[in-house]
Amino acid sequence: MALDYKSSLSRYRRYLQSVHSQPLWAASMWVVLSLILLIILMVLALRPTLVTISTLLGQIQQQKEISQKLEDKTLSVTTALKTLDSVKEKLPLLDEALPDDANWEDLVSEVESIATGGGIVIKSITVDKIPKALVVQTDPAKQPTEKPLMPEGVIGVKFELKGSGTYEQIRNTVSAIEKMSRLVIFKEVIISLNKEGGLELTITAEVGYLPKINSQV
Repeated sequence: MALDYKSSLSRYRRYLQSVHSQPLWAASMWVVLSLILLIILMVLALRPTLVTISTLLGQIQQQKEISQKLEDKTLSVTTALKTLDSVKEKLPLLDEALPDDANWEDLVSEVESIATGGGIVIKSITVDKIPKALVVQTDPAKQPTEKPLMPEGVIGVKFELKGSGTYEQIRNTVSAIEKMSRLVIFKEVIISLNKEGGLELTITAEVGYLPKINSQV
């Protein structure tokens, strides 16, 4: 037992002598240990600050995105206002092209005046039943087979003009009706010969109107 004690003590003494004989190694070890401890302390101390900085950077990025979206909206509104200002004088023409009521009496009167003024002998002017609102069919089986003439949201009023005249009169009348202040879309323009050899004209068309309830949707 005494021999083991002396042997351990001897090894310890040799270790101390070795450390004392290599002061650079000992100093390096303490420096490394000190640096490791310092790094750990710095990480622990700076962690809340780093988390706060990361959060702030995220908020700054979010604010930049919001700011960019606001700038884009502002630019869109500014462009829309400039466009509106440039066409402000033409807005009454839009109201004439798409009134908020069918005004079928005025329609018949205007078509009659154009045809008569163009030299057409009018036989009849008929107006179909006027729809009061757009009907949207959800059942595919009840969907209309014909493609609507009017743009989406605009209600069409169908009318038909029958008359007779020369080719020049018919051409001028069709052109004049097409240039009416109301939005007019032709479905058919039929020119045929009658028994006397004259030309018969049949115009099937639609004029549009836009009720207020639809214009606000």
